[in-house]
Amino acid sequence: MESRSVRRKIVLGVALLFAVVALVALDQWTKGLAASLLAGRGTIRLLGDFAVLVYISNRGAFLSLGSGLPELARNVFLIALPIAAIPFLVWALLKRGIGGAVGDGEAKSVGWAEYSSAALVVAGGVGNLIDRVFLGEVRDFLNFGIGKLRTGIMNLADLYILFALIVIACALASRSLRARRAAPPGSSSLSA
Repeated sequence: MESRSVRRKIVLGVALLFAVVALVALDQWTKGLAASLLAGRGTIRLLGDFAVLVYISNRGAFLSLGSGLPELARNVFLIALPIAAIPFLVWALLKRGIGGAVGDGEAKSVGWAEYSSAALVVAGGVGNLIDRVFLGEVRDFLNFGIGKLRTGIMNLADLYILFALIVIACALASRSLRARRAAPPGSSSLSA
């Protein structure tokens, strides 16, 4: 039984690594294309006004948050903290997910939603870290919306993180719904 768990941990770890590498490569490739094909060209509208391609360099985080911070503070929050947080996220996920973490007397394993979300968050974080470390800024080029309701200008790494949040929210909502359906009639899902 122990060797099966170890093998499963290795397989999932390798799969997570390959997914992250592929996603980071795709992110960097699209950023390179955007820099060479979109820089200085203005706005290109696709699908009516739903998707807009426009190249900008962003020294901050999403929506340029933190771009006005002093360089040291910006480097701490946008480079040093993610460099520390990303390996911790991977370690925590793999440790908790395969053998199961003990909580409330039972093993709680991590499902596909957590693994895929972790891969997306790590890939997004690494993709933007590469830009910050080597270029001093992040290359953004995508904008989506309908009319005045629009996203900020982003890149694939940002979309990975956004999609991970959506997957996690859907997984949590699904688990909550299943728990309510499984609860005996008249009981409350809130317990002391």
